[in-house]
Amino acid sequence: MTSTAAILTVGDELMLGDRIDTNGPWLSIELRTHGIETIERRSVHDRVRAISSAMKTMALNCDLLLVTGGLGPTADDRTREAFADSMNKKLDMNTEALASMSAWFAKRDAVMPPANDVQAMVPEGSSWIPNLHGTAPGLLGKIGDCIVLCLPGPPNELQPMFKSIRDNVFSSLDLGMSLHTSEIHSWGMAESIAGELIDDLMQSEDPSVSILMGIDGITARVTGSDGQETKATVQEITQRWSPWVYGNDGASLAASVGALLVERSGTLVTAESCTGGCLSGLLVSVSGASDWFQGGWVTYSNELKVSQLGIDQTMIDEYGAVSAEVVSAMCHGAIERSGATCALSTSGIAGPTGGSKEKPIGSVYIGCCVDGQMRLRLFRFSGDRDAITIRAACTALQMLRLQLRNEHAPVLCWQHGVEIQC
Repeated sequence: MTSTAAILTVGDELMLGDRIDTNGPWLSIELRTHGIETIERRSVHDRVRAISSAMKTMALNCDLLLVTGGLGPTADDRTREAFADSMNKKLDMNTEALASMSAWFAKRDAVMPPANDVQAMVPEGSSWIPNLHGTAPGLLGKIGDCIVLCLPGPPNELQPMFKSIRDNVFSSLDLGMSLHTSEIHSWGMAESIAGELIDDLMQSEDPSVSILMGIDGITARVTGSDGQETKATVQEITQRWSPWVYGNDGASLAASVGALLVERSGTLVTAESCTGGCLSGLLVSVSGASDWFQGGWVTYSNELKVSQLGIDQTMIDEYGAVSAEVVSAMCHGAIERSGATCALSTSGIAGPTGGSKEKPIGSVYIGCCVDGQMRLRLFRFSGDRDAITIRAACTALQMLRLQLRNEHAPVLCWQHGVEIQC
């Protein structure tokens, strides 16, 4: 019988809604990829009794229990104590774990604070797992017949630690059929259109196809037992969703734009008003962006549009700052002052105030200039202020991506906006 797993995430911040659990989904995907079914995911407060009770209950129903969080040095980090309580064991100081932690600080020319000593406490009969990316060692033991793996909460520590111990832990489990998963990311289609284009593929059970909505746009997730069939389905969806697909799995829209600019030895600048630096932020999140992104202006006020980008005040007076004329001038002004080959500009009304009948909240003009060729578009985005800002920034990137590929396509914003003829 195939082994099963459960995941317990620990933290008041998860229960109160201050943070969203990203470790649980990541671990579930890792387990599924290696033929282990996740049968339960649960979150609990930072309380010893709550953590211990959940661990004992969940361990009765699975072969592997993964616990994340609560391994830090502060008083609210109680997973170690709860793990020991669930096994009726006591905590002992592990000198090897302590030495490993001290070495981590020494490599950074720092002395380990005494408060961190508690992180080297290990339940009797259990072992510790080195943490190469932080101070909290992991813990490995058993509750009855269930293997229990306690991992630190920060993803940059949890993920490499899990991968380092994964094969050792899985060697004692009965692994089922490995599943292959891939995602296809797009921006610019209405959700209904995206579904219609792949409706027949979504009827399949293996590989299965599902549509996900998120901050990155519309994503198709393909999961199958046969790697070649999964790959073929991914290619089919990519073809049907073209030209809106910008990448697979961990790809970002900004990175896809950067790759196109590198191909043509192009450079990019931005001139932002309503997006307030959000567009530039997406660009600089890409490693190596300095090779093609020169920088930009956040000209939120009309005074800065005039002084920094050379916009004629009479143009603003006649057409308004939120207009095709001003957005076009912003693009040209940024290129003239930077010498870049491409520019993006934004001006709009993100709300919740400032809208009018002619220019309601969500109205955003976007300018895109590539090698002297200007394209202007007007969008009406829905959502709150933050949603309108991020949707405008991502749509600007997709406009640039399509123009760099010499493709003409409408750029909607899933079900959250429409494109208006300028």
